[in-house]
Amino acid sequence: MDLKRLEYFLLVADHGSFSRASSVIGIAQPALGRQVQRLEEICGAKLLYRHGRGVSLTPEGQVFADRIRPLVAELASATEGLSAGERPLSGVVTIGMTPTVMSLMGLPLLQRLRELAPGVKLNFLTGYSGYVHEWLVDGRLDIAILHDARRSQHIAVDFLASARLFLVSHPGQAQKAGIMRRQSLSVRSLAGLPLALPSRTHGLRRTLEAAATKLQIALDIEYELDTLTLLKDVALAGIAHTVLALPAVLAEVKSGALKATALTGPQVETRLMVATSLNRPLTQAGRAVLDEIRPVLIDSIKLASIPLYIQVA
Repeated sequence: MDLKRLEYFLLVADHGSFSRASSVIGIAQPALGRQVQRLEEICGAKLLYRHGRGVSLTPEGQVFADRIRPLVAELASATEGLSAGERPLSGVVTIGMTPTVMSLMGLPLLQRLRELAPGVKLNFLTGYSGYVHEWLVDGRLDIAILHDARRSQHIAVDFLASARLFLVSHPGQAQKAGIMRRQSLSVRSLAGLPLALPSRTHGLRRTLEAAATKLQIALDIEYELDTLTLLKDVALAGIAHTVLALPAVLAEVKSGALKATALTGPQVETRLMVATSLNRPLTQAGRAVLDEIRPVLIDSIKLASIPLYIQVA
C-alpha cells in the first residue's frame, strides 16, 4: 500500500472532513477523495461513512485506522531519515492543544514554522486536556500541549509553565458578589456562587474540586459545559461565574466585558505541559516543531500586557 495514501486517509479520518484535510495537506479535494476511494477498493471495505457534516469512520475503518497508525508513523520516520540531509524539512505534524493554549500561541507557532520550515505543514486539533491526552495515546497526535499531564508508559511530558486560576464573572455579577474591586479571592469564597465548569475530564475541574475538598466547602456547579466558547458566553451573559486560566479570556478582560479575579488557596494552579508519545517516534519535522514550542510560548507571554503565567520553565 502507498504510504501517502494511508497518511491521507488518517488525516481525513482525524478531521472528519475531506475539505479540512485537503486544506492541511494542500491537494485538491477530488484528488484526495480518489486516493481514499482507491484505498477502500484495495481493502475491499467501506472505511468512511459520508454524511452532511463530513465523514466518520465505519467500524471497519476504525479497526483499520487503529492498526495502521503506528506503522505509518514508523515508516514516515524511516523514509524521512534516508534523505533528510538532501532536502529541506517537510511533512505534516499534528498538534493537539487546549482552546486556551490555542488562543495564546496557535497562530504564533504557525507563523514561526512558516518562516523556519515552510515545507512543514501544521495540523491543529483542539479540545480539553482529557481529550487531547486521549488523542495522543491513541496515536492521532505527534505533540500535545495540555494541562496537568503526567508521564506514563505511553507518553513523555515536559513542564512549560504554571498558570494561576481566575474566577471569571460578568461585571454585574462581580458587583453583586462584592468582588468587583478585588484583585484576588480565596477559593473558600466560591462557596455559594453559581458556577459553570467543564466536566472532570478537564484538569482544571479536578484541580478546583481538590482545593474545595481540602477546604471542606461545596461548589455550586449549576452548569457542566465542555466547550470554552459556551463557558465564556455563560459568563458574558451574567448567568453564572466560571473559572479559567487568564489566557482564555484575555481579550474580554482587557475590553472590560469580563472581570477576572485571581484565586488563592491550596494548589489552585494549573501546570501547562508538552507531551509526546513513547509509541510514536517524532519525525525530524516533528522534532523541529517541538523545539519551537517553548520559545514561542515565552514570546507570546511577553507580548501580553498582563501576566498570564506565574512560572515559566
